Amino acid sequence: MWLDNASQEAIQLFWQQCGETEAFPRSLERSLALALPVTLIKLPRLKLRLIENWLAQRGVAFQFNCQSRAVRGCLVAFGGNGLIFIDGTDPLDEQRFSIAHELAHFLLDYWLPRERAMRKFRLEIAAVFDGLRLPTITERVHSLLISIPLGVYTCLLERDELQSNFNAGVWQIEDRADKVALALLAPPEIVLAQSDLSASQFTVRHESISALLIQAFGLPASLAAAYGYALLTASGRSPTWAEALRGRLTK
Repeated sequence: MWLDNASQEAIQLFWQQCGETEAFPRSLERSLALALPVTLIKLPRLKLRLIENWLAQRGVAFQFNCQSRAVRGCLVAFGGNGLIFIDGTDPLDEQRFSIAHELAHFLLDYWLPRERAMRKFRLEIAAVFDGLRLPTITERVHSLLISIPLGVYTCLLERDELQSNFNAGVWQIEDRADKVALALLAPPEIVLAQSDLSASQFTVRHESISALLIQAFGLPASLAAAYGYALLTASGRSPTWAEALRGRLTK
């Protein structure tokens, strides 16, 4: 299965909140504004210092716990609301994925867990989320059990996507956000229904689905190739043993 149950529920809830389903290729900008308390900000040549300055100019004293560096996108969430920053000088297909990726983090890792916690602990827990008081022992225990982040939530989409210092837990979180982002932009069932999978050779099938993902769904080329490969594999249309062996021998 491409998505776990929680991810599928998050996507369904997002489109329900939106009240309409966006046509392809999706920018998600209007849908985001309709569905969630999230503001999208585009800054040129996005860096962490630029985000800190943008917030400071609006009376918000916030600093990242790391040195400034270039990023494709960044989510800052507080008080039940979110700010998604993306690099406005990126190509449109890269911007599209950055928005979807940070939206996935907002849904899965901040907003939905916060909503569940508020239903469990009532509105009093909001003060803990917002850093206005410390959690009680009971709240700490329950927060650990249901993996709810407390305080200001931040998440970064790195400029260099191959981060060697990612641990397994971070990789799983980022992998899930990527899958939800792709499902928002190019739902697997729709992509496969529109793809021509009749070719006997895997390379032809892969080229066909990659081209569809670029042209009809607006994905960046490198991402389309990886996503196309994953969809073909998940649907039982992966390369044969002989094709895979031939591919390794020619590298």
